[in-house]
Amino acid sequence: MLEELGERHGLRVRVLEVDETGWDFRVGHAVDAEGTRWVLRVPRRREVRDLIEGERRLLDHLRPRLPVAVPDWEICTPELIAYRRLPGRPLGPEHPRTLEYQWWRQPAEDYFDDLGAVIAELHRTQVDAVARLGVPVSGHRDLREEADDHLGRAENVLVVPGEKVARWRSWIHDDAYWSGAADLRLVHADLHPGHTLVDESGRLTGVLDFTDAAVDDPALDFTAAHNAFGERGLSRLVAAYAQAGGRVRAEFVSHVRLLSEFRFSVSLGVYAVETGRGGFLDIAQRRLLG
Repeated sequence: MLEELGERHGLRVRVLEVDETGWDFRVGHAVDAEGTRWVLRVPRRREVRDLIEGERRLLDHLRPRLPVAVPDWEICTPELIAYRRLPGRPLGPEHPRTLEYQWWRQPAEDYFDDLGAVIAELHRTQVDAVARLGVPVSGHRDLREEADDHLGRAENVLVVPGEKVARWRSWIHDDAYWSGAADLRLVHADLHPGHTLVDESGRLTGVLDFTDAAVDDPALDFTAAHNAFGERGLSRLVAAYAQAGGRVRAEFVSHVRLLSEFRFSVSLGVYAVETGRGGFLDIAQRRLLG
């Protein structure tokens, strides 16, 4: 199917592997007659297709600005995206059922320096410029209101320990944690290890999948690192971000920590209910009780 789809768009390749792990895209890894490796992405849902053109424009805008590689789409249609594979391999894709990271390499210390510099550059991007490209712009209360809604819904379908409910409600209602309208930044919003490419040494070479990019709370670009690498990884990344010129306000690290714990348990559970993925609901429940 992927080979036929590529040929319809003028790309003749042999598909070597199909990756079904992505939540938004089915991905094929392929090679053409000259030995060039290609990545083919097929959107899974209509709402993802609707974001494709905005993502393409954003990639074109960011490519000369970022210190690492991002995809250069040579085919961009609502049914197929194709680009030449970037150097490196994903550091740690998520297992499609367990959501555990499948580590290819351990990250080099420089990985955090490089990723911090990438995030700082994203957050320096002019908000008005990317909004004109079609990147979604959130209101300064949108993420906070979503968290409040998710917590209420989770209490109806999951066992959420009372002390966690109290801690998260206090966080949601405390203005000190949340970005005001002037603090919103361009965020990738899904910087987990499977979307970062590294070389044999574990050094960052590229960043993939800007589908969730938006103008939103800058903390969103640190939650996946906290989930994947723990407190040390978060501390290392925040320090590198600050060194690269990123702004770290007073309650920022605490906010990232709370948002990370919330997104990878409560919001995961809500997503599982919305999509009918019972296995993810079980994972969310284990995390809440862990």
